[in-house]
Amino acid sequence: METVDSILRAAVRLGACSGSSKATDWRSLCWLFFSPQGREFCGSNNYPSIEMFRGMKSHVRPYNVYVEEDVVIRNEDVALIGKSRSSLFFFGTDKAYKVILMHGAEAMINIGKYAVVRIENMSGNYRIINDGTAEVLV
Repeated sequence: METVDSILRAAVRLGACSGSSKATDWRSLCWLFFSPQGREFCGSNNYPSIEMFRGMKSHVRPYNVYVEEDVVIRNEDVALIGKSRSSLFFFGTDKAYKVILMHGAEAMINIGKYAVVRIENMSGNYRIINDGTAEVLV
């Protein structure tokens, strides 16, 4: 099983910034993963590996990081990891939403009512259904 400390030590060896040491638990590690710098680092380094994600699956699920799991999500940031097929729905202007796809995850993304969704596609697949009012950032 992976630990927060082991994941961060490996990330630093790959060149993660010193700010990554701010993550001390699973919640802060997931927050870091969704941050702009975290998304950039993970996408550039294909990190964490699918094996690492499998080892932390039960720890990151409460923070909307789903590993090899089909889910239906409404108006929440989400990371889909590994072989899965999920349905995502984003409507309204409450916030700009983030979707991370990694290691082959697939998503049907339904957006509308002026929602803004940023998609970070790190070797996943997606299809978008837009009511014509929403904005997608890739």
